[in-house]
Amino acid sequence: FLMGAVPSTDAFALTSYYNQTTQDIVTKGVTYETNSRITEAGIQNIHVLAVDLLESTLEIKGVDSAVEYGLKETAQKMLKDNGAIAGVNGDFFGMSGAHSAPFGPVIEGGELISAGTFLNNEKDQYAAFFMDKENNPFFNYFKMNVKFANQGHVMELASMNKITSMVYPVYFDKQAGETTENIDKRFEHLVKFVVEDEKITYISNPGEVVHVPEEGYLIVMSESFYTSVATQFFVDDIVWLEKNSSVDLDSIETGFGGGSLLLNNGQVAVATQDLPKGRHPRTAFGISQDGTKAIFMVVDGRGNSIGASHEELAVLMQEYGGYNAMHLDGGGSSTMAVNTIDDIDLKTKNQVSDNAERKIISSVGIFQTAEVGEIQEIKIVPSMTRVVPNKEINFTVYGLDEHYNRIEISPEEVVLEVIGVEGTWNGYDFTPTTTGEFAVSAIYKELGTGVSQIISATTSRLVPPTDIKLGQGGEIFKIGMQVIDTEGFAHWVSSTTQYEVADPSIGEMNGNVFTAKANGSTYIKCMRDGQEAYIQVQVGEVAEGNQIEKPANTVLADPLKGTVAFVEDGAYYVNIGGKLAYTGEAEIEETIYMSQRDRVRQAVDSNAQVAIFGGKNDTQTPSVLDTLSWNGGYQFLDRGGVSLAMVSTADGSIGNTDPTQYTKLAANLDGTENNTIMIIMENTPSSFSSKGEIEFFRSMLQKYESQGKEIFVVSCSGVGQWTSVKDGVRYINLPNLWKADGTPNENFSMIKLRVDGVNVTYEIVKV
Repeated sequence: FLMGAVPSTDAFALTSYYNQTTQDIVTKGVTYETNSRITEAGIQNIHVLAVDLLESTLEIKGVDSAVEYGLKETAQKMLKDNGAIAGVNGDFFGMSGAHSAPFGPVIEGGELISAGTFLNNEKDQYAAFFMDKENNPFFNYFKMNVKFANQGHVMELASMNKITSMVYPVYFDKQAGETTENIDKRFEHLVKFVVEDEKITYISNPGEVVHVPEEGYLIVMSESFYTSVATQFFVDDIVWLEKNSSVDLDSIETGFGGGSLLLNNGQVAVATQDLPKGRHPRTAFGISQDGTKAIFMVVDGRGNSIGASHEELAVLMQEYGGYNAMHLDGGGSSTMAVNTIDDIDLKTKNQVSDNAERKIISSVGIFQTAEVGEIQEIKIVPSMTRVVPNKEINFTVYGLDEHYNRIEISPEEVVLEVIGVEGTWNGYDFTPTTTGEFAVSAIYKELGTGVSQIISATTSRLVPPTDIKLGQGGEIFKIGMQVIDTEGFAHWVSSTTQYEVADPSIGEMNGNVFTAKANGSTYIKCMRDGQEAYIQVQVGEVAEGNQIEKPANTVLADPLKGTVAFVEDGAYYVNIGGKLAYTGEAEIEETIYMSQRDRVRQAVDSNAQVAIFGGKNDTQTPSVLDTLSWNGGYQFLDRGGVSLAMVSTADGSIGNTDPTQYTKLAANLDGTENNTIMIIMENTPSSFSSKGEIEFFRSMLQKYESQGKEIFVVSCSGVGQWTSVKDGVRYINLPNLWKADGTPNENFSMIKLRVDGVNVTYEIVKV
């Protein structure tokens, strides 16, 4: 998991202020990388497959439906059905209907599968990629024409094996199907010439299903075209095909179509295709300058990610080593599916823009052709890295051969050991019974591996569903139960929680399913890990005053929360208060205004080494303590085991206000060894104007949380104080000193923090 600031300088590029990057192995010579970055325009999520073309067992080729030629299917399905280990959506195609054809050529294993004669005739628009039989890759604005002739007449063909409108004659061989049954179902009154050994051996009746000859082909056309143009061809005519193209097809091993060139010899190419302007989801394919690396790229758009323009996509391709590159179909078609060594199947990895995969006509797949060999190493992967006692966690142990082909290993062949907690094994499933951090080791024959830093967490509270209301006896309700641990992580524990109905005459529990027995009011007591929660239950109509009130839920206190009293004990003390200045329109008597400010200023500015006000502070006297003064911009202070950062979100989020703050914050936090991090801002991240940035910021914090650091995000807004813990991060809001009407806020509070090495205690106190 890599993160870092990567400034961009290209004229077409968006400036990248902070990157979050992960990389996984797919197979030998193929990696999958995700790159989420903050730019001046917003979040940009990038997915990249890098392929080493020097690996002789790897193959790149276009694929289509394995069910029916010309049928539209999702990229994930067609890639999986064809045995690809990774790939992306492919060529452009006609959008209407359940069937279509790719615009560009398709060549596999040295055989021309399909090609059209209309492409790039008037001007260069749609490029194609080719790999010749000497493994030399190149791009070309492919052009082709095909003529079918007898001794006296010539007929131009519309395509080879591209099933489109089927008005004009099309070459059709076994690459497209064994018979014409499927296209005869879609198009009425088609006439077919059967050609074998350069001779027409049969001319069908309109609509007649015809078998494709083993060593020949068909010429298929509409009845109207046949009667108006092609009646001068007869059975027993000697015929031939004349193919002319911009590429020597006899020298080509693989080829597939795309759109406009992105890069031409290292330079951003002018878009020749009528591509949508601005930023959209995009898919691209490129080759390095030395021809040894292929790059597949998808940039998400129309959601949390902003997408990319033609020029921005070209610069991103350059960033990943592309020298020549072209567009593949984009927009709602943009899809990347990958089967990494940790996956058990091909998964769609990017966020498709329609929230469901679009059915497309072709994809480009990566294939590992090496046979599965002997196990060279083993890996162990947990289904989760955080669990609670009595909740099962699955460990998958598998082998890898020299090409990273995955080889399943049965639990009976593996010795598993847990260090750090107690628990029980059932095959690869482990159920901890105590809390703490633990590690698991696995030994298979002479090979060993392990995984550490798994947490069996302490439950803070149970989160049951809302109250249950059923109409009559016999109806059921399935309870979905979560627990929140003391670090704010959620866990589903529906089947491992104990349930007890207060009045068994109203209903009964079987596992986590409640079955009503009679009309009335009661509650269900839910018990787990020493905590309790209650669900109100009503069956049928219950008279007013007869409802049974449920007890209050129990909650375990935050383990970092406690009493903080300043003493000279070698620890470091920090006080943080909210905004002191009044910025509303009401008139406040000056003596009241000054006395209130002085009162809270004195409280925050006492009994600590550092005092901070997380908002505008219009007092004139300087703090008597070490401090950061709010100036509307980024500031950082490293003191006594705690890192304090002021980050402005005045314009709705960090990125909207000043995205360079991400660069500064990352550099400061990466450069400190402090275990406690305090990030102070005007408003809480959940109120950011961009949902994508909320996820981005929280993901950024997870880097430091995973290092074992204690992270506090302190917002300073409104008139209420609240505290929540989510995914290991404590979010605390400090209210303003003044209400909107100009009266003092009785809820004004401050945080008192005690930091002693890696140990931190905090307390929220009213001032």
